[in-house]
Amino acid sequence: MTTLKLMAVLDPVEALNPKASERAFKEMLISADEKWEAHLIHSRLVIYEDFPCSYVVHVVPFCSRLRTLLSRLLYLLLAIFVGLKVVKKHNVHITFCKGGHLYLGLVALVVARLTGRRCLLRVNEDPVLALRLFLMRAGLPSFLVQLICSAAKRLELAILRRADWVVTHGPFHYERLRDIGISNASFVPLGVDLAKFRPMPDEGTRLKTKLLGDPSRRVVLYVGRLSPVKDLPTLLRAFRILASLRDDVVLVVIGSGVDEERCRRLAQELGISDRVLFLGFIPHERLPAYYNMADVYVLPSLSEEWSNTIMEAMACGVPVVATAVGANPWLVKDGETGFLVPPKRPRALARAIMALLNDKVLARRIADKAREVVKTYDIYASGRAYRELFMKLMVSAR
Repeated sequence: MTTLKLMAVLDPVEALNPKASERAFKEMLISADEKWEAHLIHSRLVIYEDFPCSYVVHVVPFCSRLRTLLSRLLYLLLAIFVGLKVVKKHNVHITFCKGGHLYLGLVALVVARLTGRRCLLRVNEDPVLALRLFLMRAGLPSFLVQLICSAAKRLELAILRRADWVVTHGPFHYERLRDIGISNASFVPLGVDLAKFRPMPDEGTRLKTKLLGDPSRRVVLYVGRLSPVKDLPTLLRAFRILASLRDDVVLVVIGSGVDEERCRRLAQELGISDRVLFLGFIPHERLPAYYNMADVYVLPSLSEEWSNTIMEAMACGVPVVATAVGANPWLVKDGETGFLVPPKRPRALARAIMALLNDKVLARRIADKAREVVKTYDIYASGRAYRELFMKLMVSAR
């Protein structure tokens, strides 16, 4: 077995939800050799229960409580110094980030260049779009938003061009990387654990009875971050239309984030709060039962890479309605393995959901076909692809 030492820089927010970051590492390192070692730069000591290989957490001092933008910038600066120390002390071969390439990737790249190591960046989002939505929501003038986003776009391009390898799990971003001249890039689709995510109707019925008291209620499900880019308000407005047409439908929202309070207030304003359940964060290992409780899974995002939640819903035999953005059309073939609608269109979203709720034969046909398609995206296939990339970088470093 080959010993490979990796160093990853993590977002301080992930300390609040280590299960989510553990799942992302599993996607990348599930095929790692037993002797592989991961060194994780973090804001506080985090313990993972099912990490794919041996790991050590290195805490960035003075950064356990990050509330302001200035404190987060301090974390990134100190993470560079901690990273330099870790690489030299433990003879790390490769630095990488599993997300947040615009800022975490910058730290990993700086450490790699200052120590002569290889750097791999994982692109799983459009950080400039997320930044634009954040700044607009904060009420900044449009010219200032444009100025900041233009600078962020130039910084992103500089980071990607200087990395030794770039990986993305979305075909949309892969095409974008090729368009801007990033030739050292790979497309590695996310995988789904088919042994865990599968049809379990009995478990779904038991959970529905426990939560709703009536197993005959119809459930529309959303799973994911509550952030502006996920556009949950459009789903809430679509659900108001559904609620006016059917009195047996319930919306279940799983996840947390910066938009949670806003969405709760909107549900009250729309008069649907008694039929919307905000369940907050649910550990990943418990999600299969919630998917099996659902009649329709909905993802109303404004931008989306290769979606974990779409694959998980498909694997559990739940028909999907998603917006026709990013990589969603690669997973969902409209009318065949689900329905696609334009973003920010509540009525179109409501019509697609209603079609599946009203026609059980159609819903079952679409769900069965989607489950066959998603079987090609096994989590171990993506793990093997990442293993080959890490080994390739290690060989090139030597």
